[in-house]
Amino acid sequence: MADLRYTKSHEWCSLAGNIATCGITKHAADELNDLTFLDLRVQPGAAIKQGQAFGEIDSVKATSELFSPVTGKVKELNGRWKNTDELPVITKSAESDGWMLKIEVSDPKQVEALMTAAQYAKFCADAAH
Repeated sequence: MADLRYTKSHEWCSLAGNIATCGITKHAADELNDLTFLDLRVQPGAAIKQGQAFGEIDSVKATSELFSPVTGKVKELNGRWKNTDELPVITKSAESDGWMLKIEVSDPKQVEALMTAAQYAKFCADAAH
């Protein structure tokens, strides 16, 4: 999606006003494949810094930490992840319905500084070589 921005640690965010919706990228979800557990270690109201771990995701292959793309205050968690039966949604719709948290952004320029879709695609292609 053109309005998404991406991190080198494979998280995405989309900014609407001063609220960033965040999750893992389709690329990361595909690499992890069969997801088994998601632990979001933050709560609404918590302050979070760009690059700070906010949780981890487990798959049959690996456990990966999740990092905040922006600094701000956690506004909302996607409650569907309390039910592990819902985890396939992350693989199918990682960059839309698979969102994990919403953050009230302290500095919207942080979002602008993240990679565009084209830059992220090149980053992933370069890493594959």
